[in-house]
Amino acid sequence: MGTAIGLGGLNPPPPSDSTVRVRMIDTKSFMSLHAFSFVKPVMPGHERMSVTTVAFLIENERLGKKAMFDLGTRKDYWNSPPFTLTRIEAAIPGVKIEKDVTEILQEQGMKLSEIDDIIWSHSHWDHMGSPHLFPSSTNLSYGKGTGPFPTYPENPNSNLNADDFKGRKCVEIDCTDLHIGPFPATDFYGDGSLYLLDTPGHWPGHICALARTTPDTFVFLGGDICHFAGDFRPSEEIPLPVSIPADALLNSQKYPMPCPCEFFSAHHPQLREIGPSVDTKSTPFYQLSTHAHSTYKDPATAAITTYGMQKYFDADPNVMVFLAHDTSLLDHLPTFNESPDEDLNDWKESGFKQKCHWGWMGELPRYDKDGNVIGPGNREKPIVDGLWVDGALVEGFMK
Repeated sequence: MGTAIGLGGLNPPPPSDSTVRVRMIDTKSFMSLHAFSFVKPVMPGHERMSVTTVAFLIENERLGKKAMFDLGTRKDYWNSPPFTLTRIEAAIPGVKIEKDVTEILQEQGMKLSEIDDIIWSHSHWDHMGSPHLFPSSTNLSYGKGTGPFPTYPENPNSNLNADDFKGRKCVEIDCTDLHIGPFPATDFYGDGSLYLLDTPGHWPGHICALARTTPDTFVFLGGDICHFAGDFRPSEEIPLPVSIPADALLNSQKYPMPCPCEFFSAHHPQLREIGPSVDTKSTPFYQLSTHAHSTYKDPATAAITTYGMQKYFDADPNVMVFLAHDTSLLDHLPTFNESPDEDLNDWKESGFKQKCHWGWMGELPRYDKDGNVIGPGNREKPIVDGLWVDGALVEGFMK
């Protein structure tokens, strides 16, 4: 039987030889976000965050069960409840959804009836997708505290669609069985292959998943525990290397090669937030935003949760962390869209963690020696501008 991961000695999961197969789906969801809603302080030149969204197909081959962890954004997102549409129009400068996850699954020959369970990391529109398109045999699971219920349209102020729940088994996950690392947890399949973790702060009911990919390795599916890898990297356990790996910087011609870490650490935003005492090689670039319009419902709790994820999972060499909106994942890893037979289970042997760990730095702007912005990182412009409906740019959908 496989040995448990270390997690710094804090509540490692029980040993098990049961694993799940994990495949990543590019949900074809693209957003441009105001950075001040997510991070502090905002770096000059990084006022807009370009994000993609991934979801995960999880298969317990021994039990013959398949689950989706998150579904990205429903293709017809403009048919979301008014509560959601109002928030999008007020706070999000760019949205374009090219496909529904249901289309992606079917294009690769998978019937929707093969999916036994949908697990929402949380009830935000860019993760809930289109459960109503799945047959009633597909169960819907979500964290304790998800709401508000009743759903729309009975409750006009709910962000939850009644059609997503109708006619199917709905399960509120209560993580009271055990602790893994610092988080309350439950064993989803009962065999040690997939744990769901209570990870509060961003939104009520937020959960993460810890999927066993070999008896000794795991992937941590983080949902929106935070939104940018620079929120918890670098760290004391994994400080900035002497040189940033070239494959982390896709447009490497923009950077000195080898690229010294000082190219980024000299402009570490916490130098402005905290002061010159900051160890720029081991302090995360960003803190989570805390103001009234922060995306974090409880910023103080979210910061504690993010730290727990970094300290006990990201720092563990036998765990790879996946955030839903980490653009570097799509730069380096196989997707179900393009390579449906390739999974992430050999992530350690393939060196995926090393390839992705510093990829977020390519999203940062470049500065001259005086701290002036001289250009963008990997991305020349925001990934999308404006609200797109059926392939056309619109002024709004609440008219």
